[in-house]
Amino acid sequence: MPLDSKHSAFSLFEVSVSIVILGVIGLICSAMLLDISKNIAYTQVRNDTTSLIALLKIENILENAITETLKDSQGKVLSSATSSLSFYSVSEDLFFGGGNKNMSASLQGDTLLPNVSIEVLHSHNNTLYFSALVGWQNGMFAYLISKPQSDFVPYIIRATTANSITLDKSPTHTPFAILPITYHIVNMYDNTLWLDSTPIVYNVLSFEIVPLHFSQGILLELNLCLKTLDKPFCQKRDVWLDSIVEFL
Repeated sequence: MPLDSKHSAFSLFEVSVSIVILGVIGLICSAMLLDISKNIAYTQVRNDTTSLIALLKIENILENAITETLKDSQGKVLSSATSSLSFYSVSEDLFFGGGNKNMSASLQGDTLLPNVSIEVLHSHNNTLYFSALVGWQNGMFAYLISKPQSDFVPYIIRATTANSITLDKSPTHTPFAILPITYHIVNMYDNTLWLDSTPIVYNVLSFEIVPLHFSQGILLELNLCLKTLDKPFCQKRDVWLDSIVEFL
């Protein structure tokens, strides 16, 4: 007897419904995978210390900034929020306890002395005299402390001897101290935050420095936001600026 030739099969409607269901499942899975990847990317950025280290570098230099030299992106005295800042700071490695602990001459009591001569004995025109000159070299930038204190002017060392420094110009008031200083620029472009000519963090969405003026001094808010797949990751640091003249 002939075998039954009937075979069961999916109808076109059933196939269409199956394709639609698989498409919906695919969309749901792809959305879930995208959310997971966004969360992973955000978590990686949050756990990455690069942005924090970048802010700490800027904070460390700003703590020694000469407040009257703070300028915004337009080259004007800092008074409002800016994404670019230029300023002079006291060279920390030379001034703040930079002496060699193994040399008794670098110690005064328990205080570590600077690596450069600071106290000016007397001056004549553009030449400053010291008991003994240490650490200063031609081409270095300097800041003079005087009474009364004049407006900030950066001086350049043109010549040195065993006990004297010759500046590029004569000071307007008699100085009693000289400090080594360095010029710095902090700005953002090409989605990168730069300190001087060195990139310190990439994928930057925004960077802003906000000055808050108080009777006691200036507080700078540093706000940094990095790009992620989902949402910006932002960090903030505060820097209190003290007057170096009052410190001395």
